Amino acid sequence: MEFLARTLILACKHINDQSNSDSDADVELLEAIAAELGSASDAEKQCLVKSAKLLGYEAWPEEMGIL
Repeated sequence: MEFLARTLILACKHINDQSNSDSDADVELLEAIAAELGSASDAEKQCLVKSAKLLGYEAWPEEMGIL
């Protein structure tokens, strides 16, 4: 699970870093991911939070609406 969490975080950060303000598709994709993550169990959310911290992206869970 932690491997998947780290992979998801890196993919989201990459999409966010590569997108510009005119890229509606990128914004829609990140919003869809955030919506799905909102349905995660408490254990899954904690795994994502832990993984984000390990990767140095402490703000990511809040940015994605997990916290």
